[in-house]
Amino acid sequence: MMWGLAFRTVRAHLGSYLVSAIVMMAGTALLTAFASLLETGLETGGGSEFLIMLPAILGGWTVAIVAFGVVSTVSLTIQHRERELALLRLIAATPRQVRWNVMLETLIAAVPAVVAGLLPGVALGAVVLGRLVDAGLVGTPTELRAGWLCVAIGVGTSLLAAVTAATISSRRAASVPPVRALMEAAPSAGRSLSRARVVGGFGLLAVGSSLAAATLFMANGPLLSSTAGPAGVAVAVGLALLSPTVMRITGGFSHARVGATARLAARNVHARAKQSASVVSPLILLVGIAAGTLYMQSTEDSVGHGAAGDVGGRLAPVNYLVVTMIIGFAAIVVINTLVAATRQRRREFGLLRLSAATRAQVLAMVTIEAAMTSGIAVVLGTVAAAATTVPYSLVKTGSPIASGPAWMYLAIAGGAFLLAMLAALPTAMGALRLRPIAAASAA
Repeated sequence: MMWGLAFRTVRAHLGSYLVSAIVMMAGTALLTAFASLLETGLETGGGSEFLIMLPAILGGWTVAIVAFGVVSTVSLTIQHRERELALLRLIAATPRQVRWNVMLETLIAAVPAVVAGLLPGVALGAVVLGRLVDAGLVGTPTELRAGWLCVAIGVGTSLLAAVTAATISSRRAASVPPVRALMEAAPSAGRSLSRARVVGGFGLLAVGSSLAAATLFMANGPLLSSTAGPAGVAVAVGLALLSPTVMRITGGFSHARVGATARLAARNVHARAKQSASVVSPLILLVGIAAGTLYMQSTEDSVGHGAAGDVGGRLAPVNYLVVTMIIGFAAIVVINTLVAATRQRRREFGLLRLSAATRAQVLAMVTIEAAMTSGIAVVLGTVAAAATTVPYSLVKTGSPIASGPAWMYLAIAGGAFLLAMLAALPTAMGALRLRPIAAASAA
């Protein structure tokens, strides 16, 4: 019976669960790529140091990135169903039944997604291996190995992240008083952050700061990025966890003379701080990872390791490829999160139009909200990137300013704004096609 209800629920919310499934599939592919390289290095033996070193350095913080992306996306999907889950409580479902139902729904979406991500992951691993062979960093012939270790890391990490998100979110949803199902508005996530989120956020900031400090005392060599890279990721995730508090600074614009539409947008972002943070979080990760890793590599390139026979120069194209893969995953999380968050606001848009707001005014509001959230994400992402680039650059060049063109940072910041607009505006336009009375009564 529980399985039947779970399958029917997934079908009814297919769009939302597809968003989670796409993120899980992309995350599994990325992890499988690194795992296949590691397994190849372990089984090949001597002469394959880079096949072990590359996944060892990048794999750990890639796991953190993928886990955070999957957890945030699955949590957002469940969060949007809190009113529906409260309604189940109202018709006599027990908290345990609600939790099990959410878990089964998550598994129904997750299992096919992670299985579908295995083959693309092996293909990505083969591409990276080919680049390593072409650069002369791995001896030929070397065949990619994709066995049980590859499957365990790729599938296991994504499934564990999905189950963790479902467990946490379902407990919160099951604790919502059933009477809230009768409220006109969806249940609020609350104005204050949970203790676990605060502790986790500050804990990760402490870990990131410690790794950044440790980088300053490391030798100038290929292992320098093993602490510098994770430092930026830890700070980015920590800031993402604490971002609802930062989002509330937009309340200062609620009474500013910036136009009625802008004031409404500021009030929305302030009042929906936790919901807005679910959009800001992947953008922080995207900006932090992109700026941190790209400027770390450009700093490496600037210190003269570009000779054809130099390891640093030969490894640069591989690093850029790997960074592109990670940034691509972060971009998928950003787009899917923004689309899911905007789709869930159909009822809000319908009520605004019933209150005499025009389509153009609603779209202008969404545009300003996207600009606000993107701006906050760029600032916080830049702080996270500094945790990587400042200590790395100090060791490499003696200067806290990373080497590299300014246009690269402008492209990253501009890309964050562009992603937010491309995801939010078309989705909002689609939601506005509904008649206001139909949208206002939508679940």
